[in-house]
Amino acid sequence: MAGTQQQLHLQEGKTKLTFWKIFSSILVIISGFLPFLDNILVFLFPDLALFKDRIGGFVRNDIWLLSLYISTIIVIIGRFGKAYNLTYYFPLFATTYSVVMYILMMFFGYNIDIEWAQRLGLVIMITPGMYVIYRLINYIKKLQLKDEIQFKAIERIVEKAQNENEKEK
Repeated sequence: MAGTQQQLHLQEGKTKLTFWKIFSSILVIISGFLPFLDNILVFLFPDLALFKDRIGGFVRNDIWLLSLYISTIIVIIGRFGKAYNLTYYFPLFATTYSVVMYILMMFFGYNIDIEWAQRLGLVIMITPGMYVIYRLINYIKKLQLKDEIQFKAIERIVEKAQNENEKEK
């Protein structure tokens, strides 16, 4: 009986690890969408594009810059939680896209309509991103199945050992 309690404790620990891996993966996915947060907010609240902060800059630029910093922190937290590797596609793409757009406008002088460019980037990220989410869901299902198989195998071994002990008595 003590063996079964120990196995239940191990199973509970494994379930917690699976939960943190899933939670971390979701955080990493969210971090990939954060650099587009200013666009999403302006789409929902068009007047936000006109608001200025205390030093005269646009609030949407502040939101974009802050989201880049927060995104980095969330990715690091996700790494500690052992997020599913494919989920890092989201923040990698978002950051790369943001850097390319910034370089094109600031260093090469391209006059790019931010609204259009950011929406295009969001669409480009979502398309393969759906595949990543599909793979994540399949990975979670495999982890759950693996846990279930392990737990049932351990139960059978403990049950067999108990039956052998009873026969010896």
